[in-house]
Amino acid sequence: MTEQNEKEFARNLGRAIADARRAKGLTQEKLADVIGVEQESISRLERGVTLPSLSRLMRIADVLSVPITSLIRSSSGRPVDQAQDLVEKLNELSGEDRAWVRRWVEEICAKLALQHRQ
Repeated sequence: MTEQNEKEFARNLGRAIADARRAKGLTQEKLADVIGVEQESISRLERGVTLPSLSRLMRIADVLSVPITSLIRSSSGRPVDQAQDLVEKLNELSGEDRAWVRRWVEEICAKLALQHRQ
């Protein structure tokens, strides 16, 4: 992972943590209290200044009641992670809606591929 990719991953992971924290109705201070760190540590994580250790990320995921994989995958720029994230979203849809989304994605991909060839 390049330094630029690591910085982008840290920012995206921080956003994912912040979004999950807000969805849970917690402040940075409350999350910090529950996991036993200073509020500034949470702020630095959410701004992407630092990356959490694996054990701290696991604790955060537990407190926020989200799978650790969802935090990591939603932060990743790897196509395989992005695809898995989409698979989970598609699984929540009806068969008819999944077929509509698939047709739409195929159409958009074809248009973008054509633009890149020109």
